[in-house]
Amino acid sequence: MSLKHAILGFLAFDSSSGYDLKKAFDGSVQHFWPANQSQIYRTLAKLKEEGLVDLEVVEREQRLDMKIYHITDMGSEELHRWLSTPLPPQVFREPFMIQIFFGSKLTDEEFEELLQHEIRAAEEILAVYNLMYENIKSREDSRAFFLSMLPLEYGIRNNQSLLEWLKSVVERVRSEDYSLKELK
Repeated sequence: MSLKHAILGFLAFDSSSGYDLKKAFDGSVQHFWPANQSQIYRTLAKLKEEGLVDLEVVEREQRLDMKIYHITDMGSEELHRWLSTPLPPQVFREPFMIQIFFGSKLTDEEFEELLQHEIRAAEEILAVYNLMYENIKSREDSRAFFLSMLPLEYGIRNNQSLLEWLKSVVERVRSEDYSLKELK
C-alpha cells in the first residue's frame, strides 16, 4: 500500500488540510500504516503535481493561511483503480523470527528473556488495540464503518495468536519439549 492511496482514501471521505490528514492517520490507521507529517506533505505535493488533488488556500487574518486539499475526479479514479486491483504477494520480513531461528546460540535464560520481552510488547499492543476497539465499537452501524474496523480486528486477532504462540514456546523451552506441534 502506498501513502498516496491512503491519502486519496481519506480525501475521498472529506477535503482536509495536511494537519487534519495527520490527525486522521493517527486516529484510525496508525496501528498498521503510520505516517509522519513531512511524509504527508511531500505526498500531497506529488498528488497535486499528478492532478490527483486540488489545493484551496483559505486566507486567515491572524494566522497562517490554511491549505485544504480536495480529491479530483482523476484522483477518485486512481483510488478506485487501486482499491479494485489485487495486490501482489508481500514479502514478509520479521527480524524477531531471525532471532528465534538462531536462538540455539543463546542460553535458555537468554532465550526466555527475549521471548518475555516479545510477550510484554504484544500484550501492550493488544491492550491498545482492545482499548481502541472498546472506544469505537458501538459508534456506528454502516458498511463503511464496518470495513474500516476490520484492520483493527485483524490486529487484535494477530496479536492474540502471537501471544498464544509465544507463551507456548516459553512453556516448551522450560519443559525441554523440543517436538514440533501439529499444524492444522
